[in-house]
Amino acid sequence: MSQFKVGDRAKVKDRPGWPGGYKIANWEGQIVEVKEDPVGYVVMKADKTGYDMAFPENELEKI
Repeated sequence: MSQFKVGDRAKVKDRPGWPGGYKIANWEGQIVEVKEDPVGYVVMKADKTGYDMAFPENELEKI
């Protein structure tokens, strides 16, 4: 079962050691879809850009 549900707020976790720095670390947004395929992915609408972005759940944290 997903740790997120539609409407939850989330923040992108940092990826230490990412070449050039992980540019989208700490971006915030709202979960707009919980994917069934692939399992474990959600779609977040980023506040900064308004774009829908897919992430594995383990790369996000609830806020």
